[in-house]
Amino acid sequence: MTVQLYDHQKALIGDARKALAEHRSVLVQLPTGGGKTIVASFMAGSAAKRGKTVTFACHRKELILQTAKTFDKVGIPYGIIAAGITGDRRQPVQIASIPTLNSRFDQYKAPDLYVVDEAHHAGAKTWADVIDAYKAQGSFVVGLSATPERLDGTGLGKWFNAMVKGPSTAWLIENGFLSPYRLFAPSSPDLSGIKRIGGDFNKKELEERVGTTAVTGNAVEHYRKLAHGKRAMVFCVSIKHSLAVVEQFQAAGYRAAHIDGESQDRDKLIADFTAGRIEVLSSVDLVSEGFDLPAIEVAILLRPTDSLALFIQQVGRALRIAPGKSEAIILDHAGNSRAKEEGGRGHGLPCQERDWTLNGRVKRSRGGNGDEPSSPARQCPTCYRVHPPAPVCPNCGHSYPALGRTVKELAGELAEVEIAAARTAVRKDQGRAKTLDDLVAQGRARGIRNPAKWAEHVLKGREEKRENETAQSLEDLIRIGTLRGRKNPAAWAQKVWDARNETTQRRYA
Repeated sequence: MTVQLYDHQKALIGDARKALAEHRSVLVQLPTGGGKTIVASFMAGSAAKRGKTVTFACHRKELILQTAKTFDKVGIPYGIIAAGITGDRRQPVQIASIPTLNSRFDQYKAPDLYVVDEAHHAGAKTWADVIDAYKAQGSFVVGLSATPERLDGTGLGKWFNAMVKGPSTAWLIENGFLSPYRLFAPSSPDLSGIKRIGGDFNKKELEERVGTTAVTGNAVEHYRKLAHGKRAMVFCVSIKHSLAVVEQFQAAGYRAAHIDGESQDRDKLIADFTAGRIEVLSSVDLVSEGFDLPAIEVAILLRPTDSLALFIQQVGRALRIAPGKSEAIILDHAGNSRAKEEGGRGHGLPCQERDWTLNGRVKRSRGGNGDEPSSPARQCPTCYRVHPPAPVCPNCGHSYPALGRTVKELAGELAEVEIAAARTAVRKDQGRAKTLDDLVAQGRARGIRNPAKWAEHVLKGREEKRENETAQSLEDLIRIGTLRGRKNPAAWAQKVWDARNETTQRRYA
């Protein structure tokens, strides 16, 4: 195999195998860009080596071809089951189209391992019928998803008996596996009175409300100001909306194009976008999930949604790393990231900790402001700091208006969501927690998956920091690094020693 797994991917595979042995159907959660297909390909290859059969199921042609490229990189022979594609059916590993698999179900024997990509769609009848039938015939089932809940927030416990989770988006960013980002959020459009269908806004009514030249013009203006010339993907409500957006970007002098599943020149559009010959690509659902294009530097959100899963899938398109890409920029003109109290959808920051479960989330009321808690991120319009909900900004003292007001669309400046400021606020709160119990309580409030383990890790880190600061010499630090199992104790010790000296010099300068 020419592709090597990272440690966090190896750990996730180990956890998935243990869960499969006990539960037989397991959902594997890993953020967009974390390598779900790579993880699944190694599981498939390992099963095939043991003489087992594997079917890896996708729901769109471009995802089938994308998966095939990954399997090629990993070195796994495969066949393809899909309309219009001739594949080698003798191979133990098959990449299959879910619609084709469903329509020709009686032609194929149940595999030993059935892997379902984008498994948050498992509740759809076409998907559920295959999963249920294969489970009844004894297949092990693995679902893959960055957002393991249906778009309306319903959980997936009916189809999967257990969930294993990989590292969070924040961890992947901090460790260089995903791109850092800056998020800018405008005031939200007025969505009052729009009906909901299937847990989200009625598309026709939504298109009429947000598909105005004023909203799109604002998006073009801020793209010019904050991301001029960078490769941007725009997420729209409908094809009509997307085409109108393209016209406005073109009128402003940008090379822009619409792309959807029916585009005959789709491959050329993607190639031109990757090469920079097209600056702006606009679409609806084609690129919302499973679309692997690291060249995306900017995500422009023009589709308000109550679906946390859809929001994360969209912003995740811009977080993939690529050569020469220092950061991603997210322009949220839909209000999806803003707190509900401020007229937004309450989804918060992409790197926010989220407690995914197979039970899903509490359903929203029809007005969208039910018992479901809002995002813990709040944006100050004065100093732009993001902080946990409070009546007053802890940074500048700005007082927020009372809740329950009607929020109208404003053409004001985009306010940058300061990721660094948000992390500083969290660190200050964390520093005030002195005991293990205090930290555990704080971890629960922040939605950390294992607050007890996290609290122990924080206390251990504090102890190590104190030990570093009390070391009397470089040699002492080298001994400490050796005892902790550092790969290069001398280099680590020198780095710590230099940082201490620099801090001392600044303090007394």
